[in-house]
Amino acid sequence: MSSTSLQAGWRSSLYPEDWIPGYHDANGRFLHDFSYAGYRRGETGIPDRTGEVIDVSTAPYHADPTGMTDSTAAIQAALDAAASAGGGIVFLPAGTYRVFPPENQKVALRVEGDNIILRGAGADKTHIFNDTFQMREKTVIEVKARDAAWWYADGKKSAATADFANGALALPVADVSVFQPGDAVAVRNDPTDAFIASLGMTGKWTSQNLKNRALVFFRRLVSVDPAAGTVTIDTPIRYGLRKDDGARVVKLGGHSVSEVGLEDFSMGMAFHPGEGWGEEDFAQEGTAAYDVHQSHAIVFTSAENCWMKRVTSWNPPDNPPSVHILSNGVKFEKSRQITAVDCDWRYPQYRGGGGNGYLYTLHGNECLITKCKAVGGRHNYDFGTMSASGNVLFDNLAKDGRLGSDFHMFFSVTNLLDNMTCDGDFLEAIYRRWGGNPVHGVTTTQSVFWNTNGLRYIASPFEFGGTMHDRPQFLVESEQCGDGYVIGTRGPASKVKTSNFLEGEGLGDTLQPASLYQDQLKRRLGR
Repeated sequence: MSSTSLQAGWRSSLYPEDWIPGYHDANGRFLHDFSYAGYRRGETGIPDRTGEVIDVSTAPYHADPTGMTDSTAAIQAALDAAASAGGGIVFLPAGTYRVFPPENQKVALRVEGDNIILRGAGADKTHIFNDTFQMREKTVIEVKARDAAWWYADGKKSAATADFANGALALPVADVSVFQPGDAVAVRNDPTDAFIASLGMTGKWTSQNLKNRALVFFRRLVSVDPAAGTVTIDTPIRYGLRKDDGARVVKLGGHSVSEVGLEDFSMGMAFHPGEGWGEEDFAQEGTAAYDVHQSHAIVFTSAENCWMKRVTSWNPPDNPPSVHILSNGVKFEKSRQITAVDCDWRYPQYRGGGGNGYLYTLHGNECLITKCKAVGGRHNYDFGTMSASGNVLFDNLAKDGRLGSDFHMFFSVTNLLDNMTCDGDFLEAIYRRWGGNPVHGVTTTQSVFWNTNGLRYIASPFEFGGTMHDRPQFLVESEQCGDGYVIGTRGPASKVKTSNFLEGEGLGDTLQPASLYQDQLKRRLGR
């Protein structure tokens, strides 16, 4: 397609007007259907729940909205009461609520039941203040059932009778009698030597050091067909799984907490006054970085069909203006179809190595982050591990990251970044030689950067590891394993570096449709 026709208004050659899932060009290149991401697969909006309200500031809870005394136990008691009742709205009136993880515990506030809404009076009115900097590997709010499902559990299973095709919904298995419609299942493989070789990672990855890191897709069964010997899942798989690599469907036990919403509050953490913030100081006991390493504000674990809306970070009055939280913001861990909307997370104190300073981290399936902002993280948005697939970042801002928003480690396949705006940031999908044992290696394939907006390139030169480094000035860098796609960029900072499929560099303003995610959702729902 000529640049003239592109400038006049254009479509990707991979997304014609009559596109349907499975369409591919003569070279086998294709775009997945990303419309399944988010709460209830986008088929219904996030609910505005009404009903019985548990006010944490009233009897018998008496949480303190002045912030003078510890409210951890009071808020937890209200959350537990809601869980025992089968759900409820736990309301935090305007004020500041002081919390911290109890002694010998890793989490301050646990949301452990279905149908629970933790709601404030507004992010500018209700503040949760984590009043300790001794937060190594701890979390302020965790959404996770007590008997949470484990995606890599070895339960009742049925092996593939043929390879599971990339994008498939119907999966051929040896014994369908194991399953019933509605079952929670893991569709997965094993990291065999052949699988590792197919990614060019022989000698760097092994089946042992990838244990519990294999490709896994959490799904619900829609139907079971004994005659055909197939089970049908509710969402396509995002990568082909070979029979010879142990492709199988595993019935999961445990519980995936669902219909939990976090709404209309903000969170800040007491800053650490100590020293020792170097890149590797997270491993040195006695440093400030050691104390805050791998702390998180909010984590959804083994959850599905949940949401957070209008939940932001906050600058506590006694903190420096540049510190909202200690390290990491929001993480979706082995969770699926979670939506974050209208959230704003900023300014971690520690942005060193070891997994610190990430504002939005995706380690799950089919999650949606939309209309959100991330400012000042190490990585503002981050995909990691083979459990991260089918996720969509749509219409978000990434600003002033220390490093780029990236695909970080272990082959996070088939994710979409759609209408991302970068202001002093960039988007990256490259081979990463860093990490521990094993190295991060190939980070993705079949992922799509669609209509990316660049306002300003990331700062260069910059300090890293005690020395100054020049930084290439690109909006998108894509060196994906196999096929990857960069389709449309725009704005004053629109350059692309890629060996993958590229269309419309600098011409995103006239790309049709403007949003791949929105158009695919409309097509699937017939709207």
